[in-house]
Amino acid sequence: MCFREETLRRKFDASLVTVRKVFDTARNPQLAEDVHHKYADKYLLAEYMTNGHCASLLTTLRLLGVTDEHMKTMKQWSSDRTVTLRFSSRHKCTFLEKKTREVDSDKKDVVSGTGLGAAFSVSKKTVTTVTEYFWKFECGYELSAYKGNEPQEKIVIKQRDGASTKVKTTTEKSPQVETKEYPNIDVELTWLLQHVNAENGQVSFSINRSHKKCLTPLRNEDSEKAVAFSQNAGRWTRRVAGQLQTFFNVVQDNTLDMNSLQSSGDAFLPFAPLFEEGSKGDEQPPPKQRRIEATQTDSVVEYKKEHEGHVPAVLRGADLEALLQEEERQLMERLETVAKAFPASGGDGLITQDEARLMVLMHSGTSMLNGYFSCMDYLEEMLRKQLIAAIGKEITASDFAAYMQFHNRKMFKEEYAPKPLCLAVRRPNHYPEGTVSFVAKADDVTGENPALMLTRKLEAGTVPQMRFALSAAAEVTLCGETQVHAYIGHRFSFEQPPPMTLAARSRQFSGYVLLLGRIGGADLFLPSHAMIVQNKDEFDIPLMLDEIPSAQEFRDAIESLSPEQQRFAKAYRSMQLESTLFAVCIVQIKPQLEKVLNLPYDSLTKEIQLTQRLLALFIEYHIPPDLVSFQCDSMEDPDEIPAAKKVEAVKTHVDAMYEMIKDSKQKEVDEQKLQQEMNKASAPVTGGFSFGGAPAGAPQILDAKGARFGRGGAQMMGMRRASPMAMGFCAMAKTSASVGVVMEAGGRPSAPAQPAPTGAPAADASLPDGMVDVSTFPVALEKQFDAFSDAACIRPTIIKPADSWTKRYQPKLLSDVKTTQVGSDLQTKEKSKAFDLLDALTRSGVLTIEESSMHIVLGATHCFDETLVDTLVKKNVNPIEHVERSMLIVASTLFGQQPRDLVKEAVVDRVEKYSPMLFLE
Repeated sequence: MCFREETLRRKFDASLVTVRKVFDTARNPQLAEDVHHKYADKYLLAEYMTNGHCASLLTTLRLLGVTDEHMKTMKQWSSDRTVTLRFSSRHKCTFLEKKTREVDSDKKDVVSGTGLGAAFSVSKKTVTTVTEYFWKFECGYELSAYKGNEPQEKIVIKQRDGASTKVKTTTEKSPQVETKEYPNIDVELTWLLQHVNAENGQVSFSINRSHKKCLTPLRNEDSEKAVAFSQNAGRWTRRVAGQLQTFFNVVQDNTLDMNSLQSSGDAFLPFAPLFEEGSKGDEQPPPKQRRIEATQTDSVVEYKKEHEGHVPAVLRGADLEALLQEEERQLMERLETVAKAFPASGGDGLITQDEARLMVLMHSGTSMLNGYFSCMDYLEEMLRKQLIAAIGKEITASDFAAYMQFHNRKMFKEEYAPKPLCLAVRRPNHYPEGTVSFVAKADDVTGENPALMLTRKLEAGTVPQMRFALSAAAEVTLCGETQVHAYIGHRFSFEQPPPMTLAARSRQFSGYVLLLGRIGGADLFLPSHAMIVQNKDEFDIPLMLDEIPSAQEFRDAIESLSPEQQRFAKAYRSMQLESTLFAVCIVQIKPQLEKVLNLPYDSLTKEIQLTQRLLALFIEYHIPPDLVSFQCDSMEDPDEIPAAKKVEAVKTHVDAMYEMIKDSKQKEVDEQKLQQEMNKASAPVTGGFSFGGAPAGAPQILDAKGARFGRGGAQMMGMRRASPMAMGFCAMAKTSASVGVVMEAGGRPSAPAQPAPTGAPAADASLPDGMVDVSTFPVALEKQFDAFSDAACIRPTIIKPADSWTKRYQPKLLSDVKTTQVGSDLQTKEKSKAFDLLDALTRSGVLTIEESSMHIVLGATHCFDETLVDTLVKKNVNPIEHVERSMLIVASTLFGQQPRDLVKEAVVDRVEKYSPMLFLE
């Protein structure tokens, strides 16, 4: 039990002792949490406590001096104006006189001795002269009420002027400012007066449970206004008590018992949160004794109609009246006791019985108002404790996420249910090259926990082929499958959503190209990052989930903007919505290698060494693929040539290329050595002549690299000729210029190169009928949310890679795994390598990519203003139903199906009951 809960319990237990003294011994009232009751009993309890609180306030006002006539006048004002209770005060300090007096010291010094044959003693005492200054401190105060903004038209409830006391100081400095008007202390009484009957002074408060903003017994307009008034009134009583204490501190009369004015511990609360099993009290006291109107009884009658056979646990009106009388008796008893300790009213002293009574009433009012707030707070805490007790623990956002996985399995049909987004990179009937997965959270037991997403696979021919630019002159077309995924996250209060990571894994001697970006149109992919994942590489790419305002929040924000500002905001939002389409493209390397090398399908599956050497040629040396591809003679039928022969031909080309590279490297080494020898030989010697060189001062011949040549330099320049690699490039360039076509697998000429990308997405009007434009999904989804859900709760979410990644790799087969952080510079290098490889695999965009898969993730987040438990307790909102509704709206938009067709037959009735708007025809 926490300290705050223990304090509340002690306060309520103290009041319960008094309650049992008031009731007869057959009664057994208890704290509300200890009595079995219905949820509706909590509403009755809130009404009971608020009515008791108001009646207690009226008692305090009456003791302050508010008469029935005052009450009728203020009640009349409150019908159309505010009513304010004001405490104003002032003081004046004037100098009276200066006095001096001598004060003997308590210490006496005695000196003894003998002289002239006789003994003697001399005593000495210190005398101090004291100067004292006397001041007259006068104060006055007034308690009044006025309507609206007309303080001059006021009702004076209590006032006093001329109260004074004499103050003594030892310095000439005045103990107080000479004259001062203190700031007025105001509190508005309008709410209280609106719940008081002017004719009989009875209180009438009830909660409108049919109001759309009525959430819980505490979270509704009626109760919130009552609590707000109580808080303001409590601040007023504390400030007035503080102002009175300022005056009392000036008094130097030690005979007054100032401690008797302070609050004495836990005051009695007549409206403590008590229930009684089968409450047996009288419904109402006799009419003349009532302080509460019959509305409490009316609520009980309605309760009995709704809960037939169950007796409300709340105490009755007669019980509350008896407890209010006991509170008034205790207060009057205390006032009488205090009056005996202070001078009678009417004197000119600063503190009389009037000021003492006023101070006691302020302290008791503060205690009562704080007690009411504690009672209402206890009501909400009781709900929280009961909810936690029912579940067995205080659930968290992660617990809720685990439940929603369970809930979705029970609700959705198998083909529409959210599934883990873990993609195996594989060819049909082959072992995976690796995996790509969205990891929502790292699980301590199972490790990676893939995020669950709704998935729709778009059939071939129903979606345009995606294209993206490799460079300003090359564009690649993707002909593989396309899948659209929807991720619906949820976030409570200001908690961060669960971290999400894109994990890319590759197996040994395997690899693929991974591209990340967004969708820029119906057929346009805009990659921002790319990497080659091969040979047991592991990339962990954190994903940032950036929420943008919901549709309703956006409308509210731009409502007061100018037309120009609105158009700008709408244009920018359209880009933001499109950015919520996060795209992941996977390109398999081996199938595309076979295609660019004119090899049969599946011919490189077991050619591990050849594949690795080819990738090195393309990535490290940027060798054009035509130099190593298989080419058949014009007289041969490509289909008749065995696959092994074609692979062997490619191996021969690769061996030759590596031999040429080796020779080129060796020649470069030899040239460097020769260059160094020439530099030494051309160095000047004594006498201005070098053997085999030009005469001193003669012009020097430089080669293309700036090396100097002496005598015989022309012959050495003749020895410098093009390397085999350079000759190969020249031959390739000439061949390309003369032939003009490139042979595809099987010896068939390919289509001519495609034009450079324009960068603009295909227009919607140009799409054939039946084609799906994935770029329109965010707008369509926002319209659905706006129409069928609480649009303020659903925020579109932009998913994008973080700035820093983690890469684990194994440089060699026998080496240990190394880990490195991939920052922006390394990301740029990775993208450059991947694009170089794709340029080679597609012959700079001439070849399409068949073995690819495009995965488009649409992000949205369901946001709650409170924590999970507070969403249930304070908002009375079942988050399961809200997230369920969001999931159904997204699934309906994604699959193009009605919600009824997405869920299992067994749950249709339940879903329709709590989300009827989704089932309207």
